[in-house]
Amino acid sequence: MNSILHGANTCTSKKQASQLIVELGKSISNPQRQTLANLYIAVDTANSLLKELEQAHQIIRECMHEMNDKQILEVAKLNQNNNLSSLWTFRTHQRHKLIERAQRVLFGAGHVEG
Repeated sequence: MNSILHGANTCTSKKQASQLIVELGKSISNPQRQTLANLYIAVDTANSLLKELEQAHQIIRECMHEMNDKQILEVAKLNQNNNLSSLWTFRTHQRHKLIERAQRVLFGAGHVEG
């Protein structure tokens, strides 16, 4: 198990979880094995959610770039009326920081895409 944890810089979280399941195999209880399996599923789901968030982030940025000030104001009003954030600039920054954090957690400290 130490080899898996010390190799964390070169492995993704998903691969580490898979290796733990294989390496620990029969030496852990069924509930512990199920917990590891659940962690693997959670990491796999997080990977999918990150990809979706990255794509949505790019689409929103492209839409905002193509909109004029009046259009942006209208969407901000709609967002406010629907109890959504009307502060796009801040949401874009927050979303970008969340993407970076997820990339570091899922792929390692050195991995952050532009």
